[in-house]
Amino acid sequence: MAFGPQIRAWRGEAPLGPVFWGQAVLPSLVLVLIYVDALYRRDPVVEQVALSLFQLHSGWALVSIWRCADNATPPWDTIARLVTIAWAVNAVLVAGFLQLDLLRR
Repeated sequence: MAFGPQIRAWRGEAPLGPVFWGQAVLPSLVLVLIYVDALYRRDPVVEQVALSLFQLHSGWALVSIWRCADNATPPWDTIARLVTIAWAVNAVLVAGFLQLDLLRR
């Protein structure tokens, strides 16, 4: 199945480490780099696409990490959930202000 690992992560059936680093952090960094590149090239269409994908991916990643934290040993389960809360607040604030900036232009 093409999205088997992502579906298992969404259901909370995957190990936390690979979900956190491989399916959440790494793709987020790639999307941020795409956004920054578009920002420097002054390409608002790519900026909007990257920002939208980042928001969608963050929503998926936060739910997946939260659910997969049940598979981690203490204290990593709690640490993952605390990081998830911080990530959620940061993603909402940063994406919100970047979106407002795009609308302003």
